Amino acid sequence: MAGALATLLVVTSAVCVASLNRSQGDCLCLFDVDRTLTGQQDLTSPKCSQNQVHPGIKDTAYGGGDLTLSQVGQSFKGTFCTNCFVGIVTAGDVSGANSQERAILVQHLQSSGGKLPVTEWSGPSKSGEARRACTPQDAQSTLVTGCLDGTKQEAAKGIVAWLASRASIPLSNVWLFDDRSMNIKPFRGTGMNAKQISCATRNPQMQIGVCGATTQEILPAPGVSICADEEDQVVV
Repeated sequence: MAGALATLLVVTSAVCVASLNRSQGDCLCLFDVDRTLTGQQDLTSPKCSQNQVHPGIKDTAYGGGDLTLSQVGQSFKGTFCTNCFVGIVTAGDVSGANSQERAILVQHLQSSGGKLPVTEWSGPSKSGEARRACTPQDAQSTLVTGCLDGTKQEAAKGIVAWLASRASIPLSNVWLFDDRSMNIKPFRGTGMNAKQISCATRNPQMQIGVCGATTQEILPAPGVSICADEEDQVVV
């Protein structure tokens, strides 16, 4: 059964990538940080066996601990995003300006094969915690921090505009991957795509992911989709 499921996922991924390659323009993959590129700090086996702890590297989110990268945080090689521009849109400050966490995430984005045009951070929390509702003008790079939950779609629009001198990216070729449904639902009606991740491992009280994103969840499916335990899957 597991083998059949793995085969189905591979076939599904191949079909989606083939469809994307036939579309017009470049593509953009945007990732949340906390519980998307990262998992719960210091938690690996058995629940998050694919996650990787970085001892001594501070991650200040949700009470803090050692930085623990999800499977996708370590690498998204093998997904369609390796052929796309990539970036981050997060509510947090990624442990502050010049943090080791920021440096490690940039390193892993670059090594995964996606196109990261610059390594400078932007957004309300560029220099430290100062989150607020984001506007398109806050995106002065593809690494945007400090966007209040529910406003990440505005940063995504800004990133597309900021990239316009480098690439032609139709809104239909933009994806956000995030563990919180409140960041996914506002993408409805924008023409962009958004997918909730960490669906198999959830903290229901906080309505956040636990292990973060897996590579099996990084598919170029059109529309907006929410984890089944929070809402029936919706594609619009």
